[in-house]
Amino acid sequence: MSDVTAATYVPNLSSSAFSQLKGQTTKVGADGANADTQTFTVSKAGEFNFKVNNTFTNVEIRNDRNEVVTTIRSKESASDATARLGPGTYTATISQANRAAGVRDYSLDVTERQNVLVTGAGATLKGTAQPPGNGDTGVQKHTFNVLQGGNFTANISLPNTRWAMMDKDGKVVAASDSGKPDSQQTFLQKPTYKLEPGQYTMVVVPPSSLKSPTDFMMNLVPRNADLSESGANQESAISKTLRERQTRLRQWASEAKPTSTKV
Repeated sequence: MSDVTAATYVPNLSSSAFSQLKGQTTKVGADGANADTQTFTVSKAGEFNFKVNNTFTNVEIRNDRNEVVTTIRSKESASDATARLGPGTYTATISQANRAAGVRDYSLDVTERQNVLVTGAGATLKGTAQPPGNGDTGVQKHTFNVLQGGNFTANISLPNTRWAMMDKDGKVVAASDSGKPDSQQTFLQKPTYKLEPGQYTMVVVPPSSLKSPTDFMMNLVPRNADLSESGANQESAISKTLRERQTRLRQWASEAKPTSTKV
């Protein structure tokens, strides 16, 4: 993790899964509001999530040609935005929406938004979960591109974590949680999800009890949907329970209220 506190240090977002730009709004912006600037570089093209942890704070990010690549406007809660950046140097201007607030501390979190390719052999998502706070839930979004459709089970290493996968139309196609450790479920006990070729969005909701940034992995593993505990095609009692649980989780994901995360 990169904690940027000195103006002389220019972080490279491509070299870390998580970076944090911190400072104080001791300068004056073009609109007369208290502001500050941060410079960072990108050495490898990619998609990044920028999250400002402070209320009533504006962020504008420009490239080395002075073109605006993304903006963030937080109000009563933290807010974020996603930008696809190529190699180069960028400048973030952080300013206060409330001019009467005086000098304030701020922090801007930056994480890489992974675009995961799913083949017939499955796929792996690697991420870093951030503790919720400052009005933000810690929700992450990642893109999954399914090249070869099929049936998959899912394993996530972070306990007590909810997740949901939606297709391009926003329909939930898979959802679960890891409240029960994977070690207590056999491969045949895990729910099976059918994915067709296409692009999907994965939403990961880390536990509210998380105290520090924690690395996690999520694996999609190919699965023969006809397999059961008994080796027969009839639905077993365990499969029925898991199917009903999956239905409830999909309903939760489809009815969940929007968070401050914007993509």
